[in-house]
Amino acid sequence: MKRVVDVYKDRGRELVWTYVIHLGNIEFHPAQIDFEQEALRLSQIDKRGALNELSARARLSVR
Repeated sequence: MKRVVDVYKDRGRELVWTYVIHLGNIEFHPAQIDFEQEALRLSQIDKRGALNELSARARLSVR
């Protein structure tokens, strides 16, 4: 399953980055929060900002 997830700075809701996250397999059916947490994890690896300053919001599914 794929989702587009936008990462924002909490103050001002400024868009920082957008990820296309692919999670899941036959045994695992991810929830929206799983995609958002993965985007926040990736934003830390990519040094997009401090974790306490960022939030993530998943969009509708991508096919």
